[in-house]
Amino acid sequence: MNLPEWVKQEEVYRPNRDRDYFISRSLLRVMAVLAAIRRQAHTALEKDVPAVGALCFLLGWLLLCVASHTTAFLVCQLALEVVVLCFFTGRASRRILQSASLAGVFSLLLVLPAFWWGNGVLMLLIPFKTFLTVTALGILQECLPWNQLTGALRFFHIPQPVIFLLDTTLHYVILLGEMAEDLLTALKLRSVGHNGKKYHAIGGVLGVLFLRSQEMSEILYEAMVCRGFTGEYYPSLGKRFHRADVFLLMVFLGYCYLFLSLEVRL
Repeated sequence: MNLPEWVKQEEVYRPNRDRDYFISRSLLRVMAVLAAIRRQAHTALEKDVPAVGALCFLLGWLLLCVASHTTAFLVCQLALEVVVLCFFTGRASRRILQSASLAGVFSLLLVLPAFWWGNGVLMLLIPFKTFLTVTALGILQECLPWNQLTGALRFFHIPQPVIFLLDTTLHYVILLGEMAEDLLTALKLRSVGHNGKKYHAIGGVLGVLFLRSQEMSEILYEAMVCRGFTGEYYPSLGKRFHRADVFLLMVFLGYCYLFLSLEVRL
Protein backbone atom coordinates (compact mmCIF):
# COMPACT_ATOMS: atom_id res chain seq x y z
CA MET A 1 0.00 0.00 0.00
CA ASN A 2 1.43 3.31 -1.07
CA LEU A 3 1.21 6.11 1.50
CA PRO A 4 0.70 9.72 0.53
CA GLU A 5 3.73 11.94 0.53
CA TRP A 6 2.44 14.16 3.33
CA VAL A 7 2.28 11.14 5.63
CA LYS A 8 5.93 10.28 4.94
CA GLN A 9 7.13 13.75 5.76
CA GLU A 10 8.67 14.12 9.22
CA GLU A 11 7.16 16.86 11.34
CA VAL A 12 9.27 18.74 13.87
CA TYR A 13 7.11 20.61 16.33
CA ARG A 14 8.92 23.29 18.29
CA PRO A 15 6.56 25.24 20.55
CA ASN A 16 7.35 28.81 21.38
CA ARG A 17 9.04 29.42 24.68
CA ASP A 18 6.75 30.59 27.40
CA ARG A 19 7.21 31.42 31.06
CA ASP A 20 5.10 29.52 33.57
CA TYR A 21 6.26 31.60 36.53
CA PHE A 22 2.69 32.44 37.56
CA ILE A 23 1.64 28.78 37.67
CA SER A 24 4.82 27.74 39.48
CA ARG A 25 4.43 30.54 42.01
CA SER A 26 0.81 29.60 42.68
CA LEU A 27 1.76 25.95 43.08
CA LEU A 28 4.56 26.74 45.50
CA ARG A 29 2.27 28.99 47.53
CA VAL A 30 -0.38 26.28 47.83
CA MET A 31 2.23 23.73 48.86
CA ALA A 32 3.65 26.11 51.47
CA VAL A 33 0.22 26.65 53.04
CA LEU A 34 -0.48 22.92 53.12
CA ALA A 35 2.91 22.19 54.66
CA ALA A 36 2.30 24.80 57.37
CA ILE A 37 -1.12 23.37 58.27
CA ARG A 38 0.14 19.79 58.33
CA ARG A 39 3.15 20.78 60.41
CA GLN A 40 0.99 22.65 62.88
CA ALA A 41 -1.37 19.69 63.28
CA HIS A 42 1.35 17.68 65.07
CA THR A 43 3.40 19.73 67.50
CA ALA A 44 5.94 18.41 69.96
CA LEU A 45 4.59 20.41 72.93
CA GLU A 46 0.86 19.74 72.55
CA LYS A 47 0.84 17.38 75.60
CA ASP A 48 2.85 19.75 77.81
CA VAL A 49 1.03 23.02 77.12
CA PRO A 50 -2.63 23.39 78.21
CA ALA A 51 -4.73 24.99 75.50
CA VAL A 52 -7.09 26.91 77.80
CA GLY A 53 -4.30 28.16 80.03
CA ALA A 54 -2.17 29.18 77.04
CA LEU A 55 -5.04 31.14 75.50
CA CYS A 56 -5.81 32.90 78.79
CA PHE A 57 -2.14 33.77 79.21
CA LEU A 58 -1.94 35.04 75.64
CA LEU A 59 -4.99 37.29 76.05
CA GLY A 60 -3.58 38.77 79.26
CA TRP A 61 -0.15 39.11 77.65
CA LEU A 62 -1.58 41.01 74.69
CA LEU A 63 -3.63 43.25 76.98
CA LEU A 64 -0.54 44.23 78.96
CA CYS A 65 1.42 44.79 75.76
CA VAL A 66 -1.24 47.06 74.28
CA ALA A 67 -1.70 49.02 77.50
CA SER A 68 2.02 49.59 78.00
CA HIS A 69 3.55 52.94 77.07
CA THR A 70 7.14 52.47 78.23
CA THR A 71 10.02 50.70 76.55
CA ALA A 72 11.18 49.05 79.80
CA PHE A 73 8.12 46.83 80.16
CA LEU A 74 8.17 45.90 76.47
CA VAL A 75 11.81 44.87 76.79
CA CYS A 76 10.83 42.60 79.70
CA GLN A 77 8.21 40.97 77.48
CA LEU A 78 10.77 40.60 74.72
CA ALA A 79 13.14 38.87 77.14
CA LEU A 80 10.55 36.20 77.96
CA GLU A 81 9.82 35.61 74.28
CA VAL A 82 13.54 35.18 73.56
CA VAL A 83 13.79 32.62 76.36
CA VAL A 84 10.81 30.69 74.98
CA LEU A 85 12.25 30.75 71.46
CA CYS A 86 15.38 29.05 72.79
CA PHE A 87 13.32 25.89 73.37
CA PHE A 88 12.27 25.67 69.71
CA THR A 89 14.27 24.41 66.79
CA GLY A 90 16.16 26.84 64.60
CA ARG A 91 13.72 26.38 61.74
CA ALA A 92 10.69 27.09 63.93
CA SER A 93 12.35 30.15 65.48
CA ARG A 94 13.24 31.45 62.02
CA ARG A 95 9.63 31.10 60.86
CA ILE A 96 8.32 32.99 63.88
CA LEU A 97 10.90 35.77 63.67
CA GLN A 98 10.44 36.21 59.92
CA SER A 99 6.69 36.72 60.27
CA ALA A 100 7.11 39.03 63.26
CA SER A 101 9.84 41.06 61.53
CA LEU A 102 7.73 41.56 58.41
CA ALA A 103 4.76 42.67 60.50
CA GLY A 104 6.97 45.06 62.50
CA VAL A 105 8.53 46.61 59.39
CA PHE A 106 5.10 47.05 57.78
CA SER A 107 3.81 48.73 60.95
CA LEU A 108 6.90 50.96 61.02
CA LEU A 109 6.22 52.13 57.47
CA LEU A 110 2.66 53.01 58.46
CA VAL A 111 3.65 55.12 61.49
CA LEU A 112 6.65 56.90 59.95
CA PRO A 113 4.57 59.76 58.47
CA ALA A 114 2.98 60.39 61.88
CA PHE A 115 6.43 60.42 63.48
CA TRP A 116 7.80 62.93 60.98
CA TRP A 117 4.79 65.17 61.55
CA GLY A 118 5.76 65.51 65.20
CA ASN A 119 3.41 63.11 66.99
CA GLY A 120 6.10 61.98 69.41
CA VAL A 121 8.50 59.11 69.91
CA LEU A 122 5.70 56.99 71.42
CA MET A 123 4.49 56.30 67.90
CA LEU A 124 7.59 54.13 67.41
CA LEU A 125 6.34 51.79 70.15
CA ILE A 126 3.62 50.56 67.82
CA PRO A 127 6.03 48.57 65.56
CA PHE A 128 7.69 47.15 68.68
CA LYS A 129 4.30 46.05 70.05
CA THR A 130 3.40 44.58 66.68
CA PHE A 131 6.60 42.53 66.70
CA LEU A 132 5.88 41.26 70.22
CA THR A 133 2.26 40.32 69.52
CA VAL A 134 3.02 38.50 66.27
CA THR A 135 5.88 36.66 67.97
CA ALA A 136 3.55 35.58 70.80
CA LEU A 137 0.97 34.33 68.31
CA GLY A 138 3.66 32.43 66.42
CA ILE A 139 4.86 30.78 69.64
CA LEU A 140 1.31 29.71 70.47
CA GLN A 141 0.88 28.33 66.95
CA GLU A 142 4.05 26.27 67.29
CA CYS A 143 2.99 24.89 70.68
CA LEU A 144 -0.62 23.86 70.03
CA PRO A 145 -2.40 22.27 67.04
CA TRP A 146 -5.49 23.84 65.54
CA ASN A 147 -7.92 21.27 66.96
CA GLN A 148 -6.87 22.05 70.54
CA LEU A 149 -7.11 25.79 69.92
CA THR A 150 -10.62 25.54 68.52
CA GLY A 151 -11.60 23.15 71.31
CA ALA A 152 -10.35 25.59 73.93
CA LEU A 153 -12.65 28.28 72.53
CA ARG A 154 -15.58 26.48 74.17
CA PHE A 155 -14.15 27.55 77.54
CA PHE A 156 -14.60 31.20 76.57
CA HIS A 157 -18.26 30.62 75.61
CA ILE A 158 -17.61 31.29 71.93
CA PRO A 159 -20.79 30.58 69.91
CA GLN A 160 -20.82 27.02 68.69
CA PRO A 161 -21.49 27.91 65.02
CA VAL A 162 -18.23 29.89 65.04
CA ILE A 163 -16.28 26.87 66.35
CA PHE A 164 -17.97 24.65 63.79
CA LEU A 165 -17.01 27.01 60.97
CA LEU A 166 -13.39 27.11 62.13
CA ASP A 167 -13.15 23.32 62.38
CA THR A 168 -14.71 22.62 58.99
CA THR A 169 -12.78 25.43 57.29
CA LEU A 170 -9.42 24.18 58.53
CA HIS A 171 -10.30 20.63 57.52
CA TYR A 172 -11.46 21.48 54.03
CA VAL A 173 -8.66 23.96 53.38
CA ILE A 174 -6.35 20.95 53.38
CA LEU A 175 -8.60 18.91 51.08
CA LEU A 176 -9.15 21.74 48.61
CA GLY A 177 -5.47 22.67 48.81
CA GLU A 178 -4.46 19.15 47.82
CA MET A 179 -6.91 19.30 44.93
CA ALA A 180 -5.54 22.70 43.86
CA GLU A 181 -2.03 21.26 43.99
CA ASP A 182 -3.01 18.40 41.67
CA LEU A 183 -4.81 20.75 39.27
CA LEU A 184 -1.91 23.20 39.09
CA THR A 185 0.55 20.35 38.55
CA ALA A 186 -1.58 18.96 35.72
CA LEU A 187 -1.91 22.45 34.22
CA LYS A 188 1.84 22.96 34.35
CA LEU A 189 2.55 19.61 32.69
CA ARG A 190 -0.01 20.18 29.95
CA SER A 191 0.99 23.75 29.13
CA VAL A 192 2.49 23.46 25.65
CA GLY A 193 3.38 26.45 23.55
CA HIS A 194 2.73 30.09 24.24
CA ASN A 195 -0.30 31.07 26.28
CA GLY A 196 -0.86 34.78 26.48
CA LYS A 197 -3.94 34.53 28.68
CA LYS A 198 -2.84 32.53 31.69
CA TYR A 199 -5.59 33.95 33.87
CA HIS A 200 -8.08 31.91 31.82
CA ALA A 201 -6.33 28.69 32.91
CA ILE A 202 -6.18 29.79 36.54
CA GLY A 203 -9.84 30.77 36.31
CA GLY A 204 -10.63 27.23 35.23
CA VAL A 205 -8.78 25.87 38.24
CA LEU A 206 -10.72 28.16 40.57
CA GLY A 207 -13.99 27.15 38.91
CA VAL A 208 -13.26 23.47 39.45
CA LEU A 209 -12.40 24.14 43.10
CA PHE A 210 -15.61 26.10 43.58
CA LEU A 211 -17.78 23.34 42.14
CA ARG A 212 -15.93 20.71 44.12
CA SER A 213 -16.27 22.68 47.36
CA GLN A 214 -20.01 23.03 46.80
CA GLU A 215 -20.30 19.29 46.25
CA MET A 216 -18.23 18.53 49.35
CA SER A 217 -20.36 20.87 51.48
CA GLU A 218 -23.51 18.98 50.45
CA ILE A 219 -21.84 15.65 51.24
CA LEU A 220 -20.74 16.97 54.64
CA TYR A 221 -24.25 18.18 55.48
CA GLU A 222 -25.83 14.87 54.57
CA ALA A 223 -23.21 12.91 56.51
CA MET A 224 -23.70 15.02 59.65
CA VAL A 225 -27.48 14.71 59.43
CA CYS A 226 -27.15 10.91 59.19
CA ARG A 227 -24.88 10.89 62.26
CA GLY A 228 -27.28 12.97 64.32
CA PHE A 229 -25.02 16.00 64.76
CA THR A 230 -26.99 18.85 66.33
CA GLY A 231 -24.29 21.52 66.10
CA GLU A 232 -23.35 21.40 69.78
CA TYR A 233 -19.80 21.06 71.08
CA TYR A 234 -19.58 19.51 74.51
CA PRO A 235 -16.60 20.25 76.78
CA SER A 236 -14.02 17.54 77.24
CA LEU A 237 -14.43 15.20 80.20
CA GLY A 238 -10.68 14.82 80.68
CA LYS A 239 -8.42 16.56 83.14
CA ARG A 240 -9.40 20.21 83.29
CA PHE A 241 -6.47 21.46 85.36
CA HIS A 242 -2.91 21.17 84.18
CA ARG A 243 0.18 21.70 86.29
CA ALA A 244 1.51 24.07 83.64
CA ASP A 245 -1.43 26.36 84.40
CA VAL A 246 0.18 27.17 87.75
CA PHE A 247 3.43 28.15 86.03
CA LEU A 248 1.62 30.33 83.48
CA LEU A 249 -0.39 32.00 86.25
CA MET A 250 2.77 32.77 88.24
CA VAL A 251 4.49 34.23 85.17
CA PHE A 252 1.45 36.36 84.36
CA LEU A 253 1.20 37.66 87.93
CA GLY A 254 4.90 38.51 87.81
CA TYR A 255 4.39 40.56 84.67
CA CYS A 256 1.36 42.22 86.21
CA TYR A 257 3.62 43.32 89.06
CA LEU A 258 6.19 44.61 86.57
CA PHE A 259 3.46 46.47 84.70
CA LEU A 260 2.24 48.18 87.85
CA SER A 261 5.78 49.01 88.91
CA LEU A 262 6.97 50.41 85.58
CA GLU A 263 3.79 51.93 84.17
CA VAL A 264 1.66 53.17 87.07
CA ARG A 265 4.49 54.96 88.83
CA LEU A 266 5.18 56.93 85.71
